[in-house]
Amino acid sequence: METLKKAIAAGFMIGIGAVIYISCDNKIVGSLMFTIGLFTICAFGMNLFTGKIGYAVSNKNNPNCLVIWLGNLIGASLGMALIRIAKPSLHDAAKEMMTAKLQQSYIGIPVLAFFCGVLMYIAVENYRSNPHGTGKVVGLFLCVSTFILSGFEHSIADMCYAALAVESVTDLWQYLLFLAAVSVFNGLGALAVRWITVQKEK
Repeated sequence: METLKKAIAAGFMIGIGAVIYISCDNKIVGSLMFTIGLFTICAFGMNLFTGKIGYAVSNKNNPNCLVIWLGNLIGASLGMALIRIAKPSLHDAAKEMMTAKLQQSYIGIPVLAFFCGVLMYIAVENYRSNPHGTGKVVGLFLCVSTFILSGFEHSIADMCYAALAVESVTDLWQYLLFLAAVSVFNGLGALAVRWITVQKEK
């Protein structure tokens, strides 16, 4: 239950970052401010799927990534349900964003998700292992802003945009399939860079 609660909280926090980004006309500023979500998650020990999946194989205390993913989905959906009430104008921007995401190629989506997974693992591992406080925070800002400005796909951020955009059952199924694909390749990206770095240490 503790794992699920921390995952719901993490999904909620990524939702705050997503709202900041989608509300900003200046996307550079928006990408930097989005980092408030991951910073809070790392600082308070919340459970984010893209931050945990890289440790799912080689860590003796394997995180329950399915529970974390579901918790992130719940948290993101609850947060965005409230935002839809408070800021209904964001729906159109989110709908446009999700339409563009679904129009990407079947090769493009996995590639973009994979690279995001790589960056998310680097961000979290740097925060975990860097002895310098400034280095921890700078690493988060660099990795998050890079994946956003590069157009890489982050499954939990996409949960937030999808929750803002959804209008019908058809939308819901399309978004869930998209999120599943992005999640898998986020995980593969994180696991790949984890494997490389662990092998180097050995």
